[in-house]
Amino acid sequence: MILKKKIIIGTVSLLIAIIIYSFLWGRLFPFSPIIIGFEQKEFNKAVIYYRKSNNVSKCITIDSLMNEVEDFHQLKFKKKAKIFVFNSDKEYTRRTGHKTRFVAFPLYGRIFVSAKAKKESEEGKIHMDVYLKHELSHSLLFQNMSLYHSCHFPGWLLEGIAVYNADQRGVDGYLTKEETLDKIRKGYFLNPDEWGTLSRKKGAKNFPLPNKYWFIYSEFACLVEDLIQNYGKEKFLQYMTELLEEKDDKKVFQRIFGIEFNEYVDYFKIRVGYNSE
Repeated sequence: MILKKKIIIGTVSLLIAIIIYSFLWGRLFPFSPIIIGFEQKEFNKAVIYYRKSNNVSKCITIDSLMNEVEDFHQLKFKKKAKIFVFNSDKEYTRRTGHKTRFVAFPLYGRIFVSAKAKKESEEGKIHMDVYLKHELSHSLLFQNMSLYHSCHFPGWLLEGIAVYNADQRGVDGYLTKEETLDKIRKGYFLNPDEWGTLSRKKGAKNFPLPNKYWFIYSEFACLVEDLIQNYGKEKFLQYMTELLEEKDDKKVFQRIFGIEFNEYVDYFKIRVGYNSE
């Protein structure tokens, strides 16, 4: 009995130690209430966390970028944005579980910048401001919705808004609007429902284009732009805002735009000249 009790206590203690480690230095760090081991630079609307000797001068425009993002979304950040800039991609992946250049997480809306992204920005290969504006869109929406609703907010809409807001089409490899529409006319199109909030369906995983994300993200931005142009920005923002608290995106879409979502997608494809042959 004593041995069994010791085993239980030991197991519980180990689990607690693993959880604490994960929050402070591992995969749960994006949701950790405690931040240790970083230098920090405070701005009016954001805090940049970085390692010693890390140059964060590229983030100097963060306040103005956040003002632009708030203006486009007609929402306000509820708290200062927290942006983490890494010197090591290994540490970046350990703390986020991602290998992408940038990633934003729900709940606190924290933004993570990889060492690769920092290096490519310093070398002039990517535009840091554009990428930050993209991630700030995610952060703003995440700050204005619950963790539960972040699991249901349409993935295509999240990325489409971010790309359109950041004017990212035609930047650093992303297809321009015309290049995107040309691809659609040639038969390339990803149904937005294939881009799940928490996972990617077969169509997205097997999409037959090299650098497929440059097309897919630009396609979603084209859909956002089309909704704004055809129904007005006020209705679009109503749709976006209601989804911060509403799970059934298809129901909200039909009520606000007066058309079933998949019917709208089919109509969009016809209007731009989609050719499946």
